[in-house]
Amino acid sequence: MLDALLPRLHGFEILAQTQRGERQAFLRVPKAQLFSLLVLLKQGHGFVTLTTIACADWIEDEVFGLTYLLETAGRDRVLGVQTHIGREGEDLETCMPLWPQAEIFERELHEMFGISIVGHPSLGDFMLEGWTHTPPMRREFDTLKFVQENYPMREGREDNQDVREAIRKLKESKKASKAQPAGGESS
Repeated sequence: MLDALLPRLHGFEILAQTQRGERQAFLRVPKAQLFSLLVLLKQGHGFVTLTTIACADWIEDEVFGLTYLLETAGRDRVLGVQTHIGREGEDLETCMPLWPQAEIFERELHEMFGISIVGHPSLGDFMLEGWTHTPPMRREFDTLKFVQENYPMREGREDNQDVREAIRKLKESKKASKAQPAGGESS
């Protein structure tokens, strides 16, 4: 798919490309070229459906990795268009003029990661009504600390244990019982 598509993307700086099978590929472009490329892909190359906008928080690199997943009308080709934006203070242009369904995806990016979307008409509360804390999908958000500070322990849960520790102990117990000879006790 990329062999046929890439020669037709003159003027775009392709930072990375990956072909996954015959019908799926990924391209990464600079943020400044993202919207123009999305327009060209929809209007000139048949990628008429925006399936989702995914976000990965690469806190170590101080960027969000965004992937716009596009499909053709016949569902015969899938293209992920990726870009990176800074984690602090960088915004994105809305792609709602191309795909109205982007409204929900962009609202989620705003609420869950704190990404500002320029041109979006309704970035108010979406799922987290009245939320004033760090956006919960950012990696610096401490879920355990948030729960401990905002919710009381349920009565009857005083013996609550770390689930990972309980699973580790259960696995060790099963492993030890399998290691014993079939006759019962070891000598």
